[in-house]
Amino acid sequence: MVHEKPLFWVGSLLEGTPTIIKAFHFNQLVLLDIYPILATPFYNLFKNPYIWFGILWGIPVPLVTTSLAMVFHAKENLHPAITHILQDPLQWFFLAHPLLFGILFGILGTIRQEKDTQIHNLVNRLKKLSTQDPLTGLANRRHFSKAFEEEAARTLRQNLPLSIVFLDLDFFKKINDTHGHHMGDTVLKEVSRYMKRQCRPFDTAARWGGEEFIILLPANDEREAAIYTERIRCGIASGFSEEIPFPITVSAGVARYEAGDSLEKLTERADQALYQAKQAGRNRVVVWEKEHCGPYPDKDGC
Repeated sequence: MVHEKPLFWVGSLLEGTPTIIKAFHFNQLVLLDIYPILATPFYNLFKNPYIWFGILWGIPVPLVTTSLAMVFHAKENLHPAITHILQDPLQWFFLAHPLLFGILFGILGTIRQEKDTQIHNLVNRLKKLSTQDPLTGLANRRHFSKAFEEEAARTLRQNLPLSIVFLDLDFFKKINDTHGHHMGDTVLKEVSRYMKRQCRPFDTAARWGGEEFIILLPANDEREAAIYTERIRCGIASGFSEEIPFPITVSAGVARYEAGDSLEKLTERADQALYQAKQAGRNRVVVWEKEHCGPYPDKDGC
């Protein structure tokens, strides 16, 4: 939990060993702001093991001091009754040690848990930033490359097909020039959401760059990938989002993985098919084949 106040706590948990915690506010020593402590499970005895550790750590103190007091009273021929011993205020201080240690360890443990949670959340955020495109939320090229390597290895082991799809928004520069870059960003985000909804859990959709997208389709040959891509193309062309007040279309190229293909080689074939789709009039899907690139299926099938 991050505070907006100019309040800083001094102290650390070096190698798990707590040190004295202080707080400074406008150069004056003040009490540590305990609001985040109260807002955490600190007072839930069943969820904070540090409290129980502190109580167990403090239990020997009253046991030892009470035993010593009884031995002392016996040597001095005094009445060793426990009620007599408990009349000593100092002994009550010793008896309170389990509670004091429980509170102290609970506070320090909760602070450490809070810091560990913040570090964990920061690591997850950095991991997310390193694998996702910040605008669209799709995978970035780094994550896609890793996914391709894993799927290519699985494809060879299990003798399954693997295909990729290259999609490009038609006349995207015109959208930016006519409607502004903010609307251009909206188009990219809405198209990304739509593609992600069409993907299976094990498919990988990524933003390749600019207005280009790429989808990795495990266990799909080029025919199945083309049918899948045609469904996306038809959905976008028919108007899929209320956030976009004008029609948009996409062109796509499909290529199948062949043994020994690198990602660069496979994307090059898909890019050639995409180029053929652009040359043929846009708003269509073209499948790369060794002999030629041909549209599949006919774009009038929407």
